[in-house]
Amino acid sequence: MYNKSFLKSLDRKIFLFLKNNCDIMPKRFCKMIAYYYCDARIRKLYWKRLGVSMGNGTYANLGMIAANNGVSNIFIGNNVSIAPYVTFVSIAEANNGKEVNEIPYVKNNLTKNQNIVVEDDVWIGANVTILPGVKIGKCSVIGAGSVVTKDVEPFSIYAGVPAKKIRDLITGNKINSNNPPPLGIIRN
Repeated sequence: MYNKSFLKSLDRKIFLFLKNNCDIMPKRFCKMIAYYYCDARIRKLYWKRLGVSMGNGTYANLGMIAANNGVSNIFIGNNVSIAPYVTFVSIAEANNGKEVNEIPYVKNNLTKNQNIVVEDDVWIGANVTILPGVKIGKCSVIGAGSVVTKDVEPFSIYAGVPAKKIRDLITGNKINSNNPPPLGIIRN
């Protein structure tokens, strides 16, 4: 029905339209494009508009979510591999809550607005959730499905809910623990 040159031309026109109009797009369109558009270069551009800083060589796969209300407080370094459906939660609050937000325990312990920092050369597995105030150290690996609640040491593998250090990448040694490994982690 359509020839290849027409489709290639159409693809290029859509790419240029999205690239050149990022700054004037309504926020809800920006979110949709950042989450699901097929070209990672365009997703990265729209994430920048939504307050997510990504370094050189870093691209997020489809479905990444940044719960930051458009505030620039998620900083991702160079050459970071972000698998599908990773969620960065830098702002945690009961958005629609009125009375719950006035409870002292909620105000002091659960409501947070803190930076998330991911250093260079990190590998983040699919369906990982990273909570407010977390710093993920250089050359670390986060296992799929993990929930990262505390800082991650560089050159380490973390996995589980909550994520815990399970291996040192420099030595290759497993971390001794009397507890069984998190689900999905195979012992050698």
